[in-house]
Amino acid sequence: MTSVTQVYETALYASDLEAGIAFYAGVLGLRQLPRMGDRGAVFQVTDQAVLLLFDPARSTPAAQSVPSHGAVGEGHVAFSVPELDSWRSRFAHHGIPIEREIEWPLGGRSIYVRDPARNSVELVAGRVWDLPPPPDSPPALPPPTPSVAAPTASPPRSGDPLDLLLGHNAWATRELLHRCQTLTTEQWHQPFPMGPGSLHNTFTHIVAAMRYWADRISGSLRPVRPFLDHTTPRTVAEVALLLEDAVADLELAATSARTRGLDTEVHLTLGGVAYRFTLSAMLVHVTTHGMHHRAQCLNLLRHLDVAGISDHLPDIDVLEFHHRDQQQPTVA
Repeated sequence: MTSVTQVYETALYASDLEAGIAFYAGVLGLRQLPRMGDRGAVFQVTDQAVLLLFDPARSTPAAQSVPSHGAVGEGHVAFSVPELDSWRSRFAHHGIPIEREIEWPLGGRSIYVRDPARNSVELVAGRVWDLPPPPDSPPALPPPTPSVAAPTASPPRSGDPLDLLLGHNAWATRELLHRCQTLTTEQWHQPFPMGPGSLHNTFTHIVAAMRYWADRISGSLRPVRPFLDHTTPRTVAEVALLLEDAVADLELAATSARTRGLDTEVHLTLGGVAYRFTLSAMLVHVTTHGMHHRAQCLNLLRHLDVAGISDHLPDIDVLEFHHRDQQQPTVA
């Protein structure tokens, strides 16, 4: 049958791909697929649809593997979402203003924000267009219980050491936290005379430090939040959600630091002592801080002596991360 069944790819353009990646992966939470060399980035929207983000300077020249294309100016994309309240809170958390909110005649509502390239991004809840439901469409399911997803796709390939530090810190922490999701509550909270004292406390401390330094690296772009303490008991899934927010926070902070200049100095008072740090020193500190505590987590997991976990701990060295990244297939 000769027919069009759906939109498979949607493309937007951004001259600063790293800022765009931080927005679509970090703020919107889209899963990033293997990168298209230096031309652009790919994000999975549904099982059968992707969003492409191209650098127009690299996608418009002729003699490429696919026909050249590009656009100048502000584009538009709209995503369907179940509801809008949580997105209002998420955008506020990331300091992203809502440009407009519209209630449509058929009962749907939309909110609009801008990505770092000034593309208009719309989130739609409910019915906007007078379209019939898909044939034999199954009933809507309630949202799944949060869990720690197995680490799959690697962050974008890059020769920039800062990208490598950010990517490895996020990947290695996810790898270890994923191993914890089958632990019992007692094992997750079991105290040990080491570091912060338990797997729960140690992972919470890693995430807390990421948030703490992201706030200070971002400067006036983000209000400084209270330090995330580990006295409040949290499940593995709850810590995993906090980790993903912290990863996005750090990516946005790194983008801000690059814009301001990595050699920019910041004055901080820590423990009553005045310090002067460059943004680059703060980024290196926070991305290597977790390394020591992940070593503690590996040791705690060994001491728990849980079959299938304690005897199958992952290799989370930076070279293993780089090796896995290189094994990702290249998208044409």
